[in-house]
Amino acid sequence: MRATLLIARREYLSYVATWGFWLSLLGVPFFAAIGGLIPILIQSSQPVRYYAVIDETDQGLDRVVEQTLLERRRARVRAAIATMARELGGDETARTALNIFDEDPAGTSQAEAALEAVGLSDAGAALEAGRARTVLVDAPAQTIEALRPYLSADQTIDTSEGPKGLFAVFIIREQSGQNLEMLYLSANLTDAGLRSDVHNILSAHMREQALMAEGLEPDEIDAILALRPAVTNLDVRGDASDADGMDEVTFADRAPFFVAVGLGFILWTAVFSIVNMLLTSLVEEKGGKIIELLLSTVRFHDILAGKLIGAAALSLTLFAIWGGVVVLLSTLFGAALASIDPDLLTLLLAVFDPGLLMTSLFFFTVGYVMYGAIFLAMGSLCDTLQDAQTLMGPVIWILIVPMVIMTFSVQAIDSIIVQIASWIPLWTPFVMMVRLPDDPPLWELVSASALMMATTVLVMWGASVIFRQGALRQADADSVRKWFRLGRKKT
Repeated sequence: MRATLLIARREYLSYVATWGFWLSLLGVPFFAAIGGLIPILIQSSQPVRYYAVIDETDQGLDRVVEQTLLERRRARVRAAIATMARELGGDETARTALNIFDEDPAGTSQAEAALEAVGLSDAGAALEAGRARTVLVDAPAQTIEALRPYLSADQTIDTSEGPKGLFAVFIIREQSGQNLEMLYLSANLTDAGLRSDVHNILSAHMREQALMAEGLEPDEIDAILALRPAVTNLDVRGDASDADGMDEVTFADRAPFFVAVGLGFILWTAVFSIVNMLLTSLVEEKGGKIIELLLSTVRFHDILAGKLIGAAALSLTLFAIWGGVVVLLSTLFGAALASIDPDLLTLLLAVFDPGLLMTSLFFFTVGYVMYGAIFLAMGSLCDTLQDAQTLMGPVIWILIVPMVIMTFSVQAIDSIIVQIASWIPLWTPFVMMVRLPDDPPLWELVSASALMMATTVLVMWGASVIFRQGALRQADADSVRKWFRLGRKKT
């Protein structure tokens, strides 16, 4: 046991004492944060979208569009303030903030005051994060040809920011009957957000006008257009026997499914990265005759177990530090996350489910030991990295399959393919992880896990036999090729 721990300590320190480890340790959270912030930064850094509406119908549709977009923006800001205040101090705090915000019933001028009143004065800037701003201006010309220079920025219009080009122009025309035609002019061929918003606004206006033509009053029209089925998604997994006793399904209930898929991918990435590191280091040690020196002082299984323990300790160190960073960031910036999207905070909180985390640790440990033993056995047969790459092909394909299954599992968690895949020991650590929020039968979970662990023991035994043969140079990569009839030694 002492020899195993010494090998594990040597393996652990050989990674921890390198610049690469610390760069990876700091780099992964940094680039993960950058990756999450990039879409928000791109959206929030967009210039103001100045657009014009030319209403050839003389129905005041330009003002309809402007007012509707303003109301939608106000609703988004109000919802964000309510979420941030509720996370800070509960429903009473949310009511206080909303009462102040509603002092301006037609705009958002009270947003900053509402946030300051409940102690969220620093969160004001987050309200518009990730949202492009649009401003309606008067059309500088009335024909398409005359508008072209303004849309291509060859000519500019006067704005509060100075001379700017037009982002888009909408020309609204009457067609036969009560139909309308919308011409959309823009030099931006990819951003369809504003076009979609205006199209939906005009569609709602046309329906309203059609109902008014039938003699309905505006209040009656609003009541008709507001008709929606009351949808209540009940969780039937509880013990309640009637609908009144069931809880309604919210995003918080669905969040564990997304978290489980995310953890499955993290486990896959961690297992592959660590065992690939083991393979590379073993090939280098074998090429440098270091493995022969170790064999002169310790037994084969001590080296195998020591390397597995050392690399596992390294990965657990990474997970512990990264987990601490996530807890710290979620604590400090939880309100900002809620302002951007309330579901983000819910999703983050779901990560800290103790049951999910402990299960993840179990599946990672078993999956790591199983694949680590396989890769160490392969590494013992190889004298160069090129030899190792030729043997890694089949294992890589085995690892790709659960990645594909996890990708499509959220929408088809009850698929028979997903269920079968969770019973295949080499895939169980990843696929069963994804199935956990769906509460698979206990017998199935225990049986699949037992089969996975039995397979791990068998793999460890086989790996130790191969490791012994490879370390003593009694077998090599050509032996494997010959066994699979992929190649033969030249005599």
